[in-house]
Amino acid sequence: MATIQTIRRLTRNLTYILLGLIGNEAAAESLKAIYEIALTEDATLASASASYRADSEARTIARAGILPQISASGSYTDSSYDQSSFNAYSVVDTKSNTTSHRYEINLTQPIFNLPAWYNFQRGSNLSESAKAQFASDQQEFILRVTQSYFDVLRAFDNNETRRAEEKAIQRQLEQTRERYQVGLVPITEVHEAQAASDEAAVNSLESRGAQRIAFDHLQILTGRRHEALFGLGEDFVPSTPEPVDSDAWVNFALENNFNLKVAKLTKLAANNYAKAAKSEHLPELTLIAGYDKADRDGSESGSQKFIGNDLGSSNAFGSESNGSSIRLNLRVPLFSGGMLHAQRRAAAHLATSAKENFISTRRNVIQSARSMHQNVVTDVARVGARNQSIVSADSALKATQAGYEVGTRNIVDVLNAQQNLFRARRNYANAKFDFIISMMRLRQISGQLSPEDVYTLDGWLRPELLISR
Repeated sequence: MATIQTIRRLTRNLTYILLGLIGNEAAAESLKAIYEIALTEDATLASASASYRADSEARTIARAGILPQISASGSYTDSSYDQSSFNAYSVVDTKSNTTSHRYEINLTQPIFNLPAWYNFQRGSNLSESAKAQFASDQQEFILRVTQSYFDVLRAFDNNETRRAEEKAIQRQLEQTRERYQVGLVPITEVHEAQAASDEAAVNSLESRGAQRIAFDHLQILTGRRHEALFGLGEDFVPSTPEPVDSDAWVNFALENNFNLKVAKLTKLAANNYAKAAKSEHLPELTLIAGYDKADRDGSESGSQKFIGNDLGSSNAFGSESNGSSIRLNLRVPLFSGGMLHAQRRAAAHLATSAKENFISTRRNVIQSARSMHQNVVTDVARVGARNQSIVSADSALKATQAGYEVGTRNIVDVLNAQQNLFRARRNYANAKFDFIISMMRLRQISGQLSPEDVYTLDGWLRPELLISR
């Protein structure tokens, strides 16, 4: 077994040297590098960022309903007019040209408008909710990057164990065939070893496929193909989360969980929307102030022809006016066909729905914080137990092999002992990765997950432990 471990280390080191000689494109990448690439390339995070920027405008949009509205307008008119008339004694021709300018500016200020005020409060709630939602999306992004990275490491370790198991069973098959040829074992033991070898080959094939798929999943985050990653150092030792008391983590979650904050702010927004809908039947008082100015200039010319006479005339005309006004406008809704009452009832039901959703989210957060804390504590103990099981399985295999040599154990016992050892190694590796993800999820639920957690994990990775595609 020591020889197998030595071969694995040599293979990793040689691959690392080879990739270093090929160039930067094939160089191994750390968790930190993958995270920083995904920050700019992950489409899901980019979509969440755009949604945040759009939803955060809700406060500004709603605030416009209680602020002054100023509008200006202007017009320019150029007109001409021709007219001809005649009778038995004369012919009259008249022409006129007129230009006019008009300018107007108006200010509208709500004085009493409760729906607009409650909608402003709702807009503020929605903007804060967008901020909390984006923070939640960022934490989910950190978790996705971490899980995708360690899924590759998990798949690689499983593949390495499957390959080593396949080679060990293949050697056992060869030894069994040799013993059969000299008459030391029956043909049934050869068949048993062959069946185990075939099963190991299939498992090895599946694990290789799983490793490639895990590498491909990283491409979803970064849009790039990755050839090699840093491995997790053997010195990584899971530790019990601090504080140890699960109630403390529940309190963290109730205070900092971003999904709970979103649910709370959504509830407040729904309440303000219900208040706005309820206030729609109240009077609205608005101040309107305006100023306008108009100029008009023109000229008129005409001729009148009598029998034997031709009379003509022309004249210019113009006018100028300006004025200002201030008025109060009172609007009292009396009847809207039942629309306002229906909107009030619908808004009340939405407020109830948001309230119940908040209660449900709060309960789920409490339960999730307790269960995830328990998972982390269990994972810490599991890692220690899995590590000890490797020692026990290795000792059992040696004893079984010794018994097989003297004839007290059969080939099935040896194969089972080998499989138990490699299963123990896989379980140990999986237990460490399970702990990492559980700890990240616990920090996410408690609202404490941040890029610092990524960088802390990155410190446990070792470039010499090369994880290659």
